[in-house]
Amino acid sequence: MRIGRSIEELAAEVTRQSKVKTDFIADTSAIAVLPQERGLALALEGHGEFVVRDYAHSQIADHTKIPKQYYDRMRQEVPDLLANNVARWFAKYPAPRMLRMLDGHNRAFLSDKYRPLDNHDFANVILESCATRKLDVVSCEITETRLYIKAIDKQEFQVPVGYKMGDGSHRIFDICCPVFIASNSEVGSGRLTLETGVYTRACTNLAWFTDGGMRRTHLGSRHKIAEATGVDNIDHLLSHRTKQKSDEALWLQVRDVLQSAFVQARIEKRVEQLAAAAEATIPGKVDKVVQIATERFGLTEREGESVLDHLIRGGNLTKYGLHAAITRTAQDADSYDRATDLEYVGGRVIELPKTEWDLLVSEKAA
Repeated sequence: MRIGRSIEELAAEVTRQSKVKTDFIADTSAIAVLPQERGLALALEGHGEFVVRDYAHSQIADHTKIPKQYYDRMRQEVPDLLANNVARWFAKYPAPRMLRMLDGHNRAFLSDKYRPLDNHDFANVILESCATRKLDVVSCEITETRLYIKAIDKQEFQVPVGYKMGDGSHRIFDICCPVFIASNSEVGSGRLTLETGVYTRACTNLAWFTDGGMRRTHLGSRHKIAEATGVDNIDHLLSHRTKQKSDEALWLQVRDVLQSAFVQARIEKRVEQLAAAAEATIPGKVDKVVQIATERFGLTEREGESVLDHLIRGGNLTKYGLHAAITRTAQDADSYDRATDLEYVGGRVIELPKTEWDLLVSEKAA
């Protein structure tokens, strides 16, 4: 498990960003595109220039339909050519877009139907609920694309994961706890999510499950460029504080979902899934099975090698062991975002239906 920031550090950064970030709805025909070293800046008349961040570059490439590989090559080698290309498509097909700015940067280039759900309000709701339920926040972070809060419930359960060597009559158990992840993106990198999972105390691994949670897409009514601003095609949006009332119903729903995340029936289902995974063996060649899993779940070659290493070292050649090897690999990921992705992959392994697991580990596949 990647630890990230402390709660105090997260709260301070989320509060800071809430005070300095700004949003605009701008027609693309009114956006000046300026080349930068290995990048671009977008200029809005009367509001300044904003250097485009990596994630916003991908959104601009998607909007202009410039193939990403070619877009990235122009960005690295001839940014003035990229600026000309983007500006030409902005002018040829003018459209209102939402531009989200932070610390002098354009961090998101979004549809004007995008509904901002503020990290400040989201974090307040989640941390308040954690305090009410006396949950332990074990990891949290705010990255360029997402905010994460991960917390565990103090109730513990035992998962049978195998037998001791020797006479083979003594059962081995992992001590696990229910855990949830709350995640939000202000830049269009996925939906607001609230999902449950399992925290394994012995190895401090996390795995996330996709059923029984909440996912909310950031879509709302289309913004209209305000006539009262005196500017025909750039609208400086109201601060998140003045829009807070419209999101109150959503935050109440988030509280309700979180409160129901640790019901006994759901925990018992998790125990059954994990126990069944510990009985699902890997009968074929382990390296081939990991290779197939690497391709199926979109792991990199290096991640696949790490999974194989942890699986062999752990000695638990089962579905449960494979999930544990993947979530252990998450601890060494290059970024907090990628570590969380791998924790989801670990949960997906546990949730594989028997027919799909059998195919993954079949002799034919191996």
